[in-house]
Amino acid sequence: MDDERRRLTAIVVLFAIGFALVFLASAVSSTWPLFITPIPYAVIAWIVVQADDRAAAGTPATDAAD
Repeated sequence: MDDERRRLTAIVVLFAIGFALVFLASAVSSTWPLFITPIPYAVIAWIVVQADDRAAAGTPATDAAD
């Protein structure tokens, strides 16, 4: 449960960073923040995939032939 809470908190923080970078680009009338905006969103995808991989590794495989 604690691991899920940390993962959700990290996802929320990374979303906030991504949106803040978009707002920063608008505020300073510059495009450079938009070039680094995909980084937090890519990390979110990585976090989700890692959690799915851990969950899949922790569950025993069921055999359909039985």
